[in-house]
Amino acid sequence: MATGNDSFNARTNDPHLSQLIDNLSIDDQRVLSRLLNTWEKRDQRKHPRMPCSIITEYVFNEQDYKGVMQNISLDGAFIVSRHELAVNQQIAQSFFFPNFEIPIRSNSKIVWVGAEGFGVQFEFVQSDK
Repeated sequence: MATGNDSFNARTNDPHLSQLIDNLSIDDQRVLSRLLNTWEKRDQRKHPRMPCSIITEYVFNEQDYKGVMQNISLDGAFIVSRHELAVNQQIAQSFFFPNFEIPIRSNSKIVWVGAEGFGVQFEFVQSDK
């Protein structure tokens, strides 16, 4: 059983999971730590993100906002924004691709929030024609 400073630093609010980790040997805790670090570094997205700098307008609670998409993929984007939104909130957004005159509109779901902005998953995308 791990004790003292050698124990695995588990960040969990689940007491059962914490107890399980604490009952692992030091070697098993190290293996678990390496596996988790490797897993966290994997890009878990279905589609690769491409860097960009595209202004996007979005509506939330009948308020208009602007942000900058810093990267984009077929199914989502990261939007740099100072506005505080929460995971699972829905926004309506629109943006233009460079050299493309038709706006892209999307109903998007916020899937994660960070200090610099938030990630969205496009749920319905259309372009005006």
